[in-house]
Amino acid sequence: MLDITAHMIVKNEERWVKFAILSVIEQVKSLLIWDTGSSDKTVELIKSINSPKIHFKQMGEVDRKGLVNLRNQQIKVTTTSWFLLVDGDEIWPKKNLNQLIKTATLAKTNTLALVNKTRNSIGNIYHYLPESKGQYRIGPWSGHLNIRLIKNSPNLKVVGSYPQEAYQVNGISLQDQPENLEFINTWYLHTTHLKRSGFTHQLNVIDRLKKIKLFGPRIKLNKNEIPDVLKI
Repeated sequence: MLDITAHMIVKNEERWVKFAILSVIEQVKSLLIWDTGSSDKTVELIKSINSPKIHFKQMGEVDRKGLVNLRNQQIKVTTTSWFLLVDGDEIWPKKNLNQLIKTATLAKTNTLALVNKTRNSIGNIYHYLPESKGQYRIGPWSGHLNIRLIKNSPNLKVVGSYPQEAYQVNGISLQDQPENLEFINTWYLHTTHLKRSGFTHQLNVIDRLKKIKLFGPRIKLNKNEIPDVLKI
């Protein structure tokens, strides 16, 4: 298994953050979890997880460019060969994350990152948007996609400002280097369209209320697809 560092930057994620952490903690070497001014129970929940893998910092509030600066700082202090991006609303089924990591273990030498799918929850954690609703395109792949496992390459940096930031190697965004990407048909559960904190706390997070939406048709998760940590 690869040595992997998880990168997390969170703010007011009390509803899902503990599940997000617990869904990856077994498979990574360490977790850099930096809070940017939570006023709900996010910090309390993170501190309730007793693990030497967690390296927690309270960084104070930041703006859109400040978030990108923090991502670059996390890269600078990462010593593992790969890192996993994990937001406070992203929950991995154990077998799916293992699939992702195994693919990285066998990846070509020129591979800079892996492209994976997401299942975006709507209404509740047991239902998600159809693949046909996915609007993202990365190289030849389209649908509900994201890049979450990235090689810790020389000249890697994050540019731009949230939410349009991009991870670049040698000045070229990863998504614009499909020849250096590999696709793995596995997914994590993304609760971005669900409540992630109390209403007043959500008002204090950049673009948060734009993400809480109602949609039409939805698909039900099979019982064996529900992330392990949500079954506890």
